[in-house]
Amino acid sequence: MNRLYPNSLVIVAAMALLGTEATAQTFENDSGGSVRFYGQFSPTWLSYDDGEETTSTLADNANSNSRLGFVITQPYGDNTLKLTFETALGFVQTSEVMNGDVPDWIDWQRTDLRKFEAAWEGQYGTITFGQGSMATDGAATLDASGTGIAGTVTVDDVAGGFAFRDSDGVLSDVTVGDAFNDLDGGRRFRLRYDTPDYSGFSLAFAYGQNILAEDDDTDYYDAALRWSGETGDFDLSAAAGYAWADPDDGDTQEQFSASATLLHRPTGLNLALSGGTDPDGGSYGYIKAGWIGEIFTVGSTALSIDYYDGQDFVTDGSSSQAFGVSAVQTFKDLDLEVYAGWRSYEYADDAADYQDAESVLLGARWRF
Repeated sequence: MNRLYPNSLVIVAAMALLGTEATAQTFENDSGGSVRFYGQFSPTWLSYDDGEETTSTLADNANSNSRLGFVITQPYGDNTLKLTFETALGFVQTSEVMNGDVPDWIDWQRTDLRKFEAAWEGQYGTITFGQGSMATDGAATLDASGTGIAGTVTVDDVAGGFAFRDSDGVLSDVTVGDAFNDLDGGRRFRLRYDTPDYSGFSLAFAYGQNILAEDDDTDYYDAALRWSGETGDFDLSAAAGYAWADPDDGDTQEQFSASATLLHRPTGLNLALSGGTDPDGGSYGYIKAGWIGEIFTVGSTALSIDYYDGQDFVTDGSSSQAFGVSAVQTFKDLDLEVYAGWRSYEYADDAADYQDAESVLLGARWRF
């Protein structure tokens, strides 16, 4: 089956031809406060070949989805109060498309609320309360390649809803989302504390609950250590996180994740590493190598290749491999990125032989 929205490429191409510069709108008051409105539009054309059938459609890129938000900032002496609201627009995500089946194109739900939080920042750190990032959110995804919109360690964001086919052509119960996991932190309604920055180091701690999902009474806790700095011609960043969850009707669940990235400024060469483990089953390693340079006067060009290797995420002894190639062209005067990404997927376990799969992304992200 081949399902294609005929206007998909037209919409993406039209975005690439936008001729008006778009920037976030900021309004200031006499006391030093401000309100900033921002957002992005992130459509992509996704094509997934499961070995026998191809499903193609226009969707919202779950690597960095379409969203709107605003930030209210007000200083109080040496302290700052910041209120943030941000929501996804509810378009069908690339991670929600399945073999031969595309969900309703738009279906906004309360789980699309990304941020609804208040933060108090002072000399002793920052306290944040409300819906937003837990301490470990982003600890596994550091990436200086400039190609994260097209391909990143979050392999399941692109094709998580698709199932692998066995050698007989039958769709299995194993999806890309089952077989690939970055073990990164998420967003919850939480209380979070971040220490001040000390020589590039900072710590964060959080406790939260998933109030946007029904029937989730789990308590979530996590902590993360981050560092960023420069060494000679290199920009470097690293993070490590530990998260645990206490469900009402089960045992404590734990996961560890870490990532690091470096960029060599003179050449644009860059490297990203990521890894994580779940003591109850599942671990992975990830590597990406890339280059950023100025081929065209309109903006930077970024190219990268990456490889993901996972173990035991579905069953003991199962393995998951993915290889990807990504390219992103920036149009700096338009706040626009146009990209292409290709990825192959391999999965193996003792239950059956599975066919390899592949996906293609062609899209654009317009920020305003």
